[in-house]
Amino acid sequence: MNLTPSTKSSFIAGVGLWVLLWALLFKADEIAEAGGFQRWVSSERCLRWIRNHKSTSLLGTELCNYGHTGLDPLGVSIAIGGTLTNVLVIYFLLPMLERAKRGGAALHLGF
Repeated sequence: MNLTPSTKSSFIAGVGLWVLLWALLFKADEIAEAGGFQRWVSSERCLRWIRNHKSTSLLGTELCNYGHTGLDPLGVSIAIGGTLTNVLVIYFLLPMLERAKRGGAALHLGF
């Protein structure tokens, strides 16, 4: 596989897209409060579900990844960047945040 500038840019775009989507999820409570619908939105409940259902969450993000990019070469590069970001967030960042919140208990990656 040749790593052309277009391929590299697509990969970075996939990483950037999913970083923004994860940031949106982390800030969902503040956005809901500003919009006046905080009663229906709970980012902690959503993040707890993702922590408890890691594989299902990853499959769902992959469905979204390939659903919006397709299977052309640049779309696959975008999806690979998104996959890397999602794996890092779901399997490493969220358990580390949970561990920090609990005060340093054991880290369970759940593979």
